[in-house]
Amino acid sequence: MEKKKVLILYAPLGAGHGKAAEAIAEEFALKYPDIEVKNIDVLDFAFEIFRRGLPWAFVFFNSKAPFLYKWVYQYYNHQSRYKSLNNVPGAFLEKSRFIKFIKNFNPDFIISTNPLPMQLVSKTKEKNIIDILSANVCTDFGFHSLWHNTDVNYYFVANEEIKEILIEHGVDDNKIQVTGIPISLKFSEKLDRKKIIDNLGFDISKPILLIVGGRTSYKNLSAIINGVKIKNNELQFIIVAGRDKILQKKLKDSKISKDSSVRIFDFVDNLDEYMSAADLILTKAGGLTLSECLAKNLPMVINDIIPGQEEDNVNYAVSHGIGIKADNTKEAINAINKLFLQPEKLTLMKENCKKIAKPNAARDLIDFVISKI
Repeated sequence: MEKKKVLILYAPLGAGHGKAAEAIAEEFALKYPDIEVKNIDVLDFAFEIFRRGLPWAFVFFNSKAPFLYKWVYQYYNHQSRYKSLNNVPGAFLEKSRFIKFIKNFNPDFIISTNPLPMQLVSKTKEKNIIDILSANVCTDFGFHSLWHNTDVNYYFVANEEIKEILIEHGVDDNKIQVTGIPISLKFSEKLDRKKIIDNLGFDISKPILLIVGGRTSYKNLSAIINGVKIKNNELQFIIVAGRDKILQKKLKDSKISKDSSVRIFDFVDNLDEYMSAADLILTKAGGLTLSECLAKNLPMVINDIIPGQEEDNVNYAVSHGIGIKADNTKEAINAINKLFLQPEKLTLMKENCKKIAKPNAARDLIDFVISKI
């Protein structure tokens, strides 16, 4: 029997789409190693200027002109308007190379973790490509019209709310699977919390706040630590600066790095361990981040919110009692202080996380794909 093939496509417009694609590929490798899987950045088929320029533009508008990003996001979140974008993908795609790649690989199923790749597949208008079974994997807790594509066969979504919106867009109920957002298997594994805390040199009897840098400046981060310590002097801190080189340097050169209650890290690949150790996280509002926190039953204070899809994620977190929104540093400090002074509220938020977490999203997703091929 000929080997079955699955093609996973993503676009690096934010880290979440690539991480979701990796999680799906990881699950295929573990559970169905006989399936040939390729995980591809669709911008590899774009002209050079767009391959470099689109990710840069995405970051630039999010950080420097968020109001403009929000306007574009909201303006095109209507069926009557987003269709005007249909001709955009073909403008920067090296169409012949993209079509040749898909034909040569000849997958049985195409999975896309970003709306753009399936728009590109649709633009080929070639029957032997469009007729390949396909699915969009919605990687946020809110819906945008760009996810809807009449050439797509199935949708994997985070919650029932998105399913209802897709049905309103004319998608058949049985084509929508509420799996949750695919995250790495390691976030569902039970870890030895005491061992992690011991390795950090922390006291297991004292509370721990995990701060994931994102776009937080050193000035704001320092203010948060100092502001929280005033009312919670036994609090311990794990700070992950991520890939922010400026934040990394300022933290290492600061008094904070010499504080025995603080541990500072740059980019890490064991965030799941620190999430297991923490009682609360201060973080941004990416769909993957929220899903990882849910899997770890970790309550959130959410700051540095990118307008658009991250606002949808925050609204979901707040409405389900798993997170608190902080519009500025002062609000973040107040929220953190209140939660650590009200441990019963933290306990309730952890229980709420358990109720809606979907840590096996990637596994459920691939099982469905296998059932169709």
